[in-house]
Amino acid sequence: MANHDRRTFIRALGLGATGAVASTYATGSVAAATTITIEGAGYDIWNARDEFHYYYTEVDGDFDVTVRIDSLENTDDWARAGLMVRQTLNDDAEHAMIRKTPGNETSFQWRSDDGNDAESTTSGGTGEAETSGGTMQATWQRLVRSGDTIEAYGSTDGSNWTLIADISPGEIDFAGSAYVGLAVCSHNEGTLTTAEFSNLSGLSPSDNQDIGTVEVGGSVSTGSGDGGGGSGDTDPVVSTGSASSVDSSSATLSGGLDDLGGASSADVGFEYRETGGNWSATATQSRSSTGSFSEDVSGLASGTDYEFRATVAASDGDSDTGSTNSFTTSDDSGNGGTSGDGAYFDLSDGFASPSWFDDSVSVHRVQNATRSELANAVQGSGPRLVVFETSGTIDLDGDELEVTADQCWIAGQTAPSPGITLTQGLFQVNADDVVVQHLRSRVGPGDSGNIQGNDSFNSADGTQNVIFDHCTASWGVDECMSVGYDSTDTTLSNCLVYEGLYDPYGNGEDHNYATLIGDGADNVALLGNVWAKTRGRVPRLKSGTRSVVANNVMYFFNEATNMDGDTEASIVGNLYIPQDLEDTAIEGGNAYLEDNVTDPSSTPLTGGTSELSSRPLWPSGLSAMSSGDVESHNMNYAGARPADRTSNDSRIVSEIQDRAGDAYTDSPYDYWVADHEEVGGYPQLPENTHSLNVPSSGLRDWIDQWALAVEDPNASPP
Repeated sequence: MANHDRRTFIRALGLGATGAVASTYATGSVAAATTITIEGAGYDIWNARDEFHYYYTEVDGDFDVTVRIDSLENTDDWARAGLMVRQTLNDDAEHAMIRKTPGNETSFQWRSDDGNDAESTTSGGTGEAETSGGTMQATWQRLVRSGDTIEAYGSTDGSNWTLIADISPGEIDFAGSAYVGLAVCSHNEGTLTTAEFSNLSGLSPSDNQDIGTVEVGGSVSTGSGDGGGGSGDTDPVVSTGSASSVDSSSATLSGGLDDLGGASSADVGFEYRETGGNWSATATQSRSSTGSFSEDVSGLASGTDYEFRATVAASDGDSDTGSTNSFTTSDDSGNGGTSGDGAYFDLSDGFASPSWFDDSVSVHRVQNATRSELANAVQGSGPRLVVFETSGTIDLDGDELEVTADQCWIAGQTAPSPGITLTQGLFQVNADDVVVQHLRSRVGPGDSGNIQGNDSFNSADGTQNVIFDHCTASWGVDECMSVGYDSTDTTLSNCLVYEGLYDPYGNGEDHNYATLIGDGADNVALLGNVWAKTRGRVPRLKSGTRSVVANNVMYFFNEATNMDGDTEASIVGNLYIPQDLEDTAIEGGNAYLEDNVTDPSSTPLTGGTSELSSRPLWPSGLSAMSSGDVESHNMNYAGARPADRTSNDSRIVSEIQDRAGDAYTDSPYDYWVADHEEVGGYPQLPENTHSLNVPSSGLRDWIDQWALAVEDPNASPP
């Protein structure tokens, strides 16, 4: 619809751009005091076919329907519930839907014709959006048909409405009669999600059924609950948040009291249990206003999966229970992060610390996979969190991209699958107090001489308190991932570093290096990494450096851990798997050596190293794994998104496990990008999008849960 025509239509309804819409097209309604509970399974309402549960009636002509969504169980970040108009009940039918999801704001989607892929205001159909990013915070939905035009609105109070999008004739064309109702999808095959609706107006559904082939049948029930948000006596509404500060025996549970339901006060708390067991209740708090709340629980069993849910009992006798969330206590080792699952090494296990990060940081969203948008996010002033609402390949155009904002946390884990890969340029941290997580960088030779000598990732000289965690660094033109000269407190943890280019310029120059620790770098921790298919510098610890090298896997090298004469290091629990070793795995320097092994064991371990009787440095509280556990652990957890690996990362892991692979990655300009059969040239990742609902509090726990979701296949996003 052209802007002029859309404004005319809005005026006909009695609105400005935002305002109260008159119920011009009412077709009947369910009493506002009725609560509608719908259980639905299904993989998705998206692409060319749908799977969900539908509560509907057939409507001839125009309609104007509103509803409040009181709750939606978080079975997946993209579970969804909302108002839908559908041409037929076939699984590939033309449709339009306002969708509310647990992990995202409210947005609008549609399928323009039977069998077409769906589009939305956040993916494919962004040009139709009338709100920033095509989304908005909304608990109320409104779907209006006038002639051949469909409009979607959202609201926080059911009175003032904001247009999300309008779909005009030509983009979508419904026949005179269509099915209108409430749709619910778990986005988790074989698992039901539960959605509660109230204040349904303009519609009286008469039928319900599963659409598409679902593994578990859905259902609909209605009751006399008062439906949160209306006037008079209504039910209270409580929402379940996340678990934080999780260790081996305790956790902090969070939730929110969203609505008192007309009561003067309410008691809020939590129920929790070992998964599948009996519920226990925490102490309760009395609240006279809405807002967030939390409770500590203790006496938990280590290494155990727990479920929890928020509860509220209002002073007028009404009550509510939030959706169920989960967490896992850590084992008794003390390592492994707040969730208890995922990698053994946490961000604070080295000398660097993310303690500067708190809820006061500004949030910078990368919504398009471009160099300019990423640069805008990581450069500037002020503490910040960088999140990604798109996946894709970001071409750095042959030049380095510097992170210059101090106190910058780059959370690549927030990108939708398959994540973010940088190509054709160094990504360098030239700032202090920086965390880089779950990004891939593949320099490659490029198409000009600008990137000669570049690493995939590195920290600049003189930087302090920098962490690279769960990153993939490959196809570097000099090294793949390195630490700057005279830097202090740097951690490389859980990274996958491989295939430095042996002949990147086609002139026979001998490169193919892994990691260099620059002269004078102090308090460097290299923990739980994998170096593979690089000729040397695995790692190279240069003059005056002081480093900890613990629980790493080194595969297919010619020269491995080399140290200069005045180097000091603690080298503990590493596995060296050489295929073409000239001398020994560890050479030179001054080092404390413990539990390092070679495979095969006949390979010599050390040569020319002055062995120290005690560790010259070691992070406080760190406990190393046994070398016998390192290969299995690192193969499962190293690199960007180990639960969602791209083909090249998976290839490297398989080659290590099979003790296979070519000795070098030869890459002259004239054939590397297009014709190299092994690496397949620069990746071109799909640009999938989602909208992130970034909380105003609990940010550290939120990004940790996103990290766990891409590190552990059994975990889910927040």
